Amino acid sequence: MEKVGVVSEFVEGVLYGKRVGGKSVVVTRANGRFYALSNVCTHQGFTISPGTTDGVTLLCPVHGAVFAVGTGEPLEGPAGDPLTVYAVRVDGEDVLVGEPEA
Repeated sequence: MEKVGVVSEFVEGVLYGKRVGGKSVVVTRANGRFYALSNVCTHQGFTISPGTTDGVTLLCPVHGAVFAVGTGEPLEGPAGDPLTVYAVRVDGEDVLVGEPEA
């Protein structure tokens, strides 16, 4: 797993673009929990950050696709495929992101 920051750096509801294993990942903190998903929208490949989140969904800022924060599933088009979800772990104050979840 790779360190992407420390807990205090992540403000609730903000999307942070990070690089993990050469991949573009968006990390967010929602309701005290951390999530990491692909930062590339499955609609046309634009980055999700600096889109918005309400803690339950992510909104792609380009064409308005909406994805579930916890699963990456598309909830509203135009995207039809889910975002890849990455494993996240908090170790002390470090926020770590690993391989995609199976």
